Amino acid sequence: MFKVEIKNLETKARIGITSKERKKYQKLLVTIGFNYKLNKKNKLDDIKYLKNYSKIIKFLKIFILNSEYKSLERLVDELSLVIQKKFKIRKVFVSINKIEVAKRFKCESISVSK
Repeated sequence: MFKVEIKNLETKARIGITSKERKKYQKLLVTIGFNYKLNKKNKLDDIKYLKNYSKIIKFLKIFILNSEYKSLERLVDELSLVIQKKFKIRKVFVSINKIEVAKRFKCESISVSK
């Protein structure tokens, strides 16, 4: 079993409860984690049997950039579902941190995870 973690991927999204908050892009840090098995040990160097991290990262950035959800909870939930389906991963951990909002409230982070 392999454990993969993509940690603090910097991206941006129009996200927020109010329309004012959604007018401009907000910087986000995204972390995802998942486990997967590779049944063919002799295929450890063959990308068609492995999870392609660069494709997952590109997808994450595009999906989040084009999203217009009102809450982090909705974005985390939808992102989790779409990653599971698109990349055939059973259980995905997703955490999104609104770092600019955290700075405004003088705290280290404000994040939502699932």
